[in-house]
Amino acid sequence: MDMDLDQNLFTPEVPRDIQSIVLDYMVKIAKSINVTGVSVDILRSSDVICVSIPSDELFLPNDTLLDSNADKYLPKLLPLMADPYMYKVLVCVHSDDTGSNEYLARLTDMRQNSIYEWLLQQIDDGKISEDLVVIPFAMGNNEYLVDNNSRENRRQNRRVEFYFIPGPKLLDLARQNRLK
Repeated sequence: MDMDLDQNLFTPEVPRDIQSIVLDYMVKIAKSINVTGVSVDILRSSDVICVSIPSDELFLPNDTLLDSNADKYLPKLLPLMADPYMYKVLVCVHSDDTGSNEYLARLTDMRQNSIYEWLLQQIDDGKISEDLVVIPFAMGNNEYLVDNNSRENRRQNRRVEFYFIPGPKLLDLARQNRLK
């Protein structure tokens, strides 16, 4: 848990002998995530899914509490979290560059806490297991997608990314050629 974002994204490494099986499965899962306004990408060697939700869809401007609009997006990710051993989940909250570094760090940290609280509520409601490992990262404006030189570009940079990395059960099922 003391790893940075890049170390977490590359751990665990998928063994060569099952890479093609894991790749096919992750591509299939990524294609099944059909949520309007959300981008879904495959990273690493095509074995990590990144679901990116615009922060403006989850939070009001400069607010840290989830907006009611979040219910259109976050619950759609719960099926990927149903089995706590299928994926390691990273949640990264990003901002644009409007404000001081301290403000942006605090904003993304508090937004990350709101998402974590939402996940805890899903555990309390029995929708996901308390064994699910979710690793949060408040990124501030450290990893922007595009230059922050326009209102639209700043909107693109404000996002919450959910990374789904193959977990031990997924790797075991791939070894047994039982991924469906």
